[in-house]
Amino acid sequence: MKPHSAAHTALAALTISFGAASLCAQNTLDTTLAVRGRPRLAVSNTSGEIRVRAGSAGRIRIRAEYERSRVEIDQTVTRITVRAVSRGRSSDAQFDITVPPGTVLELSGVSTDVDVAGVCGEITANTVSGDVTLDCARGQATLNTVSGDLTLSGIDGATEASATSGDVRIRDARGPIRATTVSGAVSLEQVESPDIEATTVSGEVLYTGRIVDNGRYRFEAHSGDVTVRISGPLNATVTVSTFSGEFESDFPIELQPGSRISREWTFRQGSGSARIRLQSFSGTMNLRRLSGDREE
Repeated sequence: MKPHSAAHTALAALTISFGAASLCAQNTLDTTLAVRGRPRLAVSNTSGEIRVRAGSAGRIRIRAEYERSRVEIDQTVTRITVRAVSRGRSSDAQFDITVPPGTVLELSGVSTDVDVAGVCGEITANTVSGDVTLDCARGQATLNTVSGDLTLSGIDGATEASATSGDVRIRDARGPIRATTVSGAVSLEQVESPDIEATTVSGEVLYTGRIVDNGRYRFEAHSGDVTVRISGPLNATVTVSTFSGEFESDFPIELQPGSRISREWTFRQGSGSARIRLQSFSGTMNLRRLSGDREE
């Protein structure tokens, strides 16, 4: 069977294996598969890169350069699976794939960078050592890396982004957000969401965006600063918690009856419908108006 042919896509399953004639040789692959609708694409790689872009409807094009490994492709009516199988310690595979817009992606790697743009579908991406970059997602976006940075933009749906040693950066997003890292910074800009949790152990947390009425927000850094810059009106009940840190605000602090400035206190702005929690063990917490916004 020729891998470039689409004549057999109606089969229940199709498996293609591309092996290397020499373990040290650089090999290339360029094959196109005909698909129906919006199939699910799963790609796994040991070392290298997975790059995915939006292409034409009805086909998935897979291009790869690889050495000390082989590439396997399995196809069913609803799912395409692409695997780089290692044949040595120095194996490497670089995938460049185009898919129909809206394709559901499942991407994974060990020492692998992941770069996705323009697909605008649901996505799950996991890598041990590598960066993950995502531009445009609709629906659930779940991204994880142990050692690397996560950079997301153009998200419309629920987002979960988690790193162990690296920064998490999210820009232009709508929907519930969970952004966490252990050693790194969390940055959320131009975000509009009724439900946000942004936490880090060693690093800073920065949020820029609206506070939606009746929303729930938690921003926490153990040994770093927390800065929240708010655009538009603020109707929220704010709880501030610290052990040895400081708090600075552009908004007047009106303590609730019985409250006092201590390690934890609560104050209210406007209707108080949203709930905001700012927490840092030893850093400074800043509640700011976005530059250019006039005081209400």
